[in-house]
Amino acid sequence: MWFTAQRTGRLGWLDPKTGQTKMIPLGPGSAPHGVIVGPDRAAWVTDGGLNAILRVDERTNEITRYPLPASVPRVDLNTAAIASGPTVGRVWFTGQAGFLGLLEITPQGAATVKVIPAPRGSGPYGITVRPGVEYEAYYASLAGSHIGRVSICCVNGGYSIDAEAIEPPTKDQGARRVWSDSKGIIWVSEWNAGQLGRYDPRTSQWKEWKLPGARPQAYAVFVDDRDIVWLTDWGASAIVRLDPATETFTSFPHAPNGEIRQLNGRPGEVWGALSALDKLLLVTTR
Repeated sequence: MWFTAQRTGRLGWLDPKTGQTKMIPLGPGSAPHGVIVGPDRAAWVTDGGLNAILRVDERTNEITRYPLPASVPRVDLNTAAIASGPTVGRVWFTGQAGFLGLLEITPQGAATVKVIPAPRGSGPYGITVRPGVEYEAYYASLAGSHIGRVSICCVNGGYSIDAEAIEPPTKDQGARRVWSDSKGIIWVSEWNAGQLGRYDPRTSQWKEWKLPGARPQAYAVFVDDRDIVWLTDWGASAIVRLDPATETFTSFPHAPNGEIRQLNGRPGEVWGALSALDKLLLVTTR
């Protein structure tokens, strides 16, 4: 399991079988936000302090830095998502200061980074890709209270990227993170509204559910290998599960005020980082 240590500029690694951990310094000025694992088994990090995407080799810990263009200001890098495929080719990312971007790597290893202003300014937070789709990604804008689609556009034999905003039914809902299920449905954690949203890109149809409890705050969202939806509820200090087939929630309380900011997982497991307690959390699902 990889995790980021934002305040100390390091990337962490945990072997759940042995409990062994290691911390990898990412360089002076580093402030890593998100980390995901690519099809190459490397860790890919959005580093707001370095204004760069980092690749950390799982075996050697070698760090490859992909800086944003010099003309781009610090974008407050937040989250990345890698288009599905046997090798890393396209890494989509968000900048909370109001930017969206794409790192494209050719089979020969050449890298190009493109960054554009977000349609409504500051706020881009979580981002996800749909299975089998490389030319687009969906992001959530916390400050802008919307989700959006960012995609590749062909221009004079080359390409650029463009984005469009998509409005959820609830105004000022505070869309924070997004995750695609196996069918390409986009699930949205709505922080301000304490809701879970469901958006179908094929029909443009929405559905929303209020989380259980008096004052829910939906932060992270993750869809597991069985298309069960998981969220973190800061208001209840709990992991919340939705079964889409029955539309029923189940809540699993954890340590108070743990502040789980991101979820991820693998078959049979859901992992979260309790940022306020410097701990990782594991939910065994089968």
